[in-house]
Amino acid sequence: MSERMNEAINRLAEIQEQNLLGGGQKHVDRQHARNKMTARERIDALLDPGTFLETGSCVNTTSVRMDGRTTDAPCDGAITGTGKVDGRLIGVYSSDFTVLGGSLGAQHLQKCSEWIIQCTKLGIPMVWLLDSSGGRLGYQDVMFAGIEWYFCTISRSSGVVPQINVLMGPCIAGQAYAPTLCDFLLMSRETANLWLAGPRQAKAVTSEEIDKSVGSADYHVAHSGTCDVVGDNDAETIAKTRELLSYLPSNFREKPPVKEAPADSFCDVEKLMELVPDDLSKTYDMHEVIKVLVDDGDFFEVKDQYAKNLICCFARIDGKPVGIVANNPAEPGSIMEINSCDKYYRFLQVLDAFNIPLVTLVDTPPYVPGEEQEEKGLLRHFGKIVDVYTTSTIPKISIVLREAYADAGAMIMGVSKGMGADAALAWPIAQYAVEASELDYREVVKGMEDDAYEGYLNWGREKIDVFDVARGFTTQVVDEIIHPKETRKRIIQSLELFKNKEEELPLRAKCHGTMPS
Repeated sequence: MSERMNEAINRLAEIQEQNLLGGGQKHVDRQHARNKMTARERIDALLDPGTFLETGSCVNTTSVRMDGRTTDAPCDGAITGTGKVDGRLIGVYSSDFTVLGGSLGAQHLQKCSEWIIQCTKLGIPMVWLLDSSGGRLGYQDVMFAGIEWYFCTISRSSGVVPQINVLMGPCIAGQAYAPTLCDFLLMSRETANLWLAGPRQAKAVTSEEIDKSVGSADYHVAHSGTCDVVGDNDAETIAKTRELLSYLPSNFREKPPVKEAPADSFCDVEKLMELVPDDLSKTYDMHEVIKVLVDDGDFFEVKDQYAKNLICCFARIDGKPVGIVANNPAEPGSIMEINSCDKYYRFLQVLDAFNIPLVTLVDTPPYVPGEEQEEKGLLRHFGKIVDVYTTSTIPKISIVLREAYADAGAMIMGVSKGMGADAALAWPIAQYAVEASELDYREVVKGMEDDAYEGYLNWGREKIDVFDVARGFTTQVVDEIIHPKETRKRIIQSLELFKNKEEELPLRAKCHGTMPS
């Protein structure tokens, strides 16, 4: 080996060794003291051992402060590359908090944007392992440092490949938009916080005192609805990310990955009749129904603390991934309202973008009436679901267990064939109506004419038996009344029947984004 080659190899080794330490041992120790993994430890936890292929490992920016002082930034705080999860190729970006707080400089954003473009070209899922203080303020980087290109590439890749953001530290200001632009956001309960303007900024600008809990994982999963899944710490959050990836295809051109079906896959489920009361005044937890319908009782729920009257989850039925949307009578009557509409809308966007069949389990009275919901745009939110349900081209299977009332049950839950359901099934105890109210309108609205009441308004809450509905096939409401114990079997048969479904919408492309709602 020549002297020149030997020197070059030694120099490469020195740079890479330095970059492996990020901002230095002192900052690594500080991460560990906060019970946080380092950026590279997170990559190792996410990927199959020995599969990480890094790009840009020799980047080492010398950032110049406004006062002229300089600071080295190994990898510019952004570690990017590819690796495998369960043998499938993915792209990974991990922000390094030990390097200037994981802040966004020009090289950092350039690496990230190129990484997004490369993953999109390769057709592989992208995972952000985020821990960032936001923009690199106080340094002589170019204004905005290319963050506009960063956001542009995220949005243009939306719906092309799955994008999953895993937040395990602070995420503030400019960087805080990235989690909302991705398909899913997972947060660590112990270490993550997400703000557009954190407590210090809010106090400085408005004098308002904001508690740190406002940006926590529990806050965003229960109140804002921004977070999809919470893990107790970094390790659990990353493990949940691996689980989520198992339900998603690599890109919009592929079908989701199928696993081997259980040996008893095609068996009847007698337990369903014990779980669901035929007395409509009694409630039950739909989670228990889902457990007996899906393979091994396993499902992956998103936004489980937000709009709890509607369940959205991934599961496998006969080895095939599905998305399940289900009313939950255990939560205030499973009544639909604005938050549950938004939750449903976003979930169905992702299902349709990535070819994952939809199964709806219906047991719902109508929407929440009243001035508050109307003022916040209930009709607009309802309209979004009408749009995304009717234009989605994935297989759509609907089962009415007990009640399907008004627009909530008869339309957006896919009860009506006219909405685009491929299979509309119902239990023998199911019933339908325009509304659920039992009130006498003549007592509520004084002066109402008897002929108006008898001729129109009283019919609105008349409950129609499923057998009466099924007598007329032209109603496009019920394809078949099924025995409850055969529900899983009929779902499996329907998935098989529609697995090669092809549907094109006039003047619209299949590939679309999953923009924030």
